[in-house]
Amino acid sequence: MNTTSQFTSNFWNIYIAVIVLLSFIGLIWLLLSQNKVKAPPKGEDVKTMGHSWDGIEEYNNPLPRWWFWLYIATWIFGAAYLFLYPGLGDYKGYLNWSSANQYEKEVQKADEQYGKLYAKFANMPIEQVAKDPQAQRIGKNLFDTYCIQCHGSDAKGSKGFPNLTDHDWLWGGEPAKIQETIQKGRIGTMAAWGPALGEERVKDVANYVMSLSKGKDQYDETRAERGKLLFNGPPANCFTCHGDKGQGIQGLGPNLTDNTWLWGGTQKAIIETITNGRHNQMPAWDNFLDKDKLHIMTAYVWGLSNKDGKASAKPAEPAAPAAASASAPAASEPAASAVPAASAPAEPAADKADVTYDTQSGTPVGTFYFATGKSEVADNAATILTDLIKAGKDGKKLVVSGYTDSTGNAAANEKLSKARAQAVEAFLKAQGVDAKNIELRKPENTTAAQGNNASGRRVEVKVEG
Repeated sequence: MNTTSQFTSNFWNIYIAVIVLLSFIGLIWLLLSQNKVKAPPKGEDVKTMGHSWDGIEEYNNPLPRWWFWLYIATWIFGAAYLFLYPGLGDYKGYLNWSSANQYEKEVQKADEQYGKLYAKFANMPIEQVAKDPQAQRIGKNLFDTYCIQCHGSDAKGSKGFPNLTDHDWLWGGEPAKIQETIQKGRIGTMAAWGPALGEERVKDVANYVMSLSKGKDQYDETRAERGKLLFNGPPANCFTCHGDKGQGIQGLGPNLTDNTWLWGGTQKAIIETITNGRHNQMPAWDNFLDKDKLHIMTAYVWGLSNKDGKASAKPAEPAAPAAASASAPAASEPAASAVPAASAPAEPAADKADVTYDTQSGTPVGTFYFATGKSEVADNAATILTDLIKAGKDGKKLVVSGYTDSTGNAAANEKLSKARAQAVEAFLKAQGVDAKNIELRKPENTTAAQGNNASGRRVEVKVEG
């Protein structure tokens, strides 16, 4: 029994077979039951059926012999077909034919016929194959068969499908990288940042992204300045995939400083990309293309962007320290992509006041970092914590907890921790949050880090309710 098609029982196999067999029996019975009338002896008139309409009578003629035997031949053909080929439930037919077997035989025949032609180019360098007119004709035929549905007949792509004729390669434009992409396929995912950032902050990031490649008349400079902070810090951390200057990181996020946009470079398109994220997938072709065909296809695609047969200067691959800690696969489209570097908020690199905002754990948390021995709140706190402040104004409870590190006098540290928590409380009140919505809550363990660590010099504000 073929369990993949019959699911849990053999019922449908029997059901189909019985219906087909009964249909054949019924068809032959119908023919024979209606073939009782014989032709009259020569010279006698054909009897009528007794029906008359306006003087027109219906003769009781026998079935025409040609029609009778054509019916019989059709019945025999159908029965023979079902004997030789699949059609009766799970019966595979006497010839054991299947479309897959036929396809494999046709491929084998084609390989025998054309395999030597493909093998001719197998040991030639990609650059040399790309110059060979015969190889290019073969590559064009392969491309037209497998690739034009997405990349277009001119290989210049369309919205959501990349242009193969330029030098903008997310996964690398070297022959080895192109072959790997064709052979194994690619999956590019950019997270949807609308829920984490909110509408206004999405616009801020979009304007900063536009500032990387467009003139000042095309974006809002104030929003771009706010967006830059989000691009290079939590909760978005766009730089982990796109680089600290938006220059892109191979295999992670596309270059945002040029004018090549997979999903569109208008403000509307960029906002849509940041809000909803993007998902692109290129299928793997190693099941369709053997190594010799893959070699020719690679040469053809490489040649589309290297018309002179020479490789362009290899662009430097930017190294972003935080990229290695990105917690999700990056984008395959040129729009702002962001992935949190880790589940914990990023610490400030220098001994200075800073602030982060994290929503990835499910509970919004604003974290204030302080310089050693200081209790001054960072200047950019109001910009980064827009959503948290709004939550407090809307009646949500903001719980403020201060922490300290393990160095110095414990009593002095506790006093400084309290002063920092009170400084955060004062900051929230100054932003318009009602005092009844702010609660100073001492954590069970106020020592949050060993040594002089920024994690210890912090105050957390969590949203409750």
